[in-house]
Amino acid sequence: MSLSSGVQAYFQLVVKKVIPCQLAHRPASTTRYILDLDFIKIRLFDKVVPRTCHNFKELCTHNQGFGYAGSSIDHVVRGFGLYGGDIVERVRAAQPHDEPYKGLAWNGLVESFKKPQYLHMPEPRLGECGRSVYGADMEEVVYEDETYFPDENHEILHDRPGIVTMGGHGPDTNSSRFVILTAPARWLDNRQVGFGEVVEGLETVLEIDRMCGSQSGYPRHLVEIVQCGVLEGEEDTLPALRTLEELNYKEPVDKRAYVREPVYIE
Repeated sequence: MSLSSGVQAYFQLVVKKVIPCQLAHRPASTTRYILDLDFIKIRLFDKVVPRTCHNFKELCTHNQGFGYAGSSIDHVVRGFGLYGGDIVERVRAAQPHDEPYKGLAWNGLVESFKKPQYLHMPEPRLGECGRSVYGADMEEVVYEDETYFPDENHEILHDRPGIVTMGGHGPDTNSSRFVILTAPARWLDNRQVGFGEVVEGLETVLEIDRMCGSQSGYPRHLVEIVQCGVLEGEEDTLPALRTLEELNYKEPVDKRAYVREPVYIE
């Protein structure tokens, strides 16, 4: 039996480096694009999990007014997978904060969170929120800005790299969160809803795992989804890749600067 009607989603990812503020007259850290990557194409198993695939397609096309473009791959667990789809926390993190962040130390400096130049850093909840395209009349659990929908089924197995699965907090907490596996993860069978598979660009996924992955999951560099969409038929073609020049790429001022892995504190 065919698992897919042929519908494919695509992402273009770029890797960015944050250059921490070193000088008193520079009010904030700066971000530079350092690597553009080819498209990742994902075949959707819409004959097995049609509702889950519809949610993913709508978020790729922004038909509901919100979606994945401009969001980040917020966690990269080396040897496991890439987590993305936190489109709720991306909005919250852009809001001003009067209180220092609690529980997360970036570069080991708790006091730094009180300084204006660090207020742009995400809160510890980054990577824990999501929003589906479905309304409250379809059995979702709604919590603040998040909308969840139930597990459809668990027929797709997590038995190979490239499987794309939902990333929830437990049963029936599906939203916009997703995981692209870089290795088999059979313990996810009957726990998370698999809905797609990378058919082109798996080498790009593995390169991000190698370059940006860590054991804690916090990426060593920032990975952004700069454009995404859906290919419905054979006539549909991928758009042109967005180049680093289009993204206002500049060479880092301090090439020795890097982002250290954040750590949780009591």
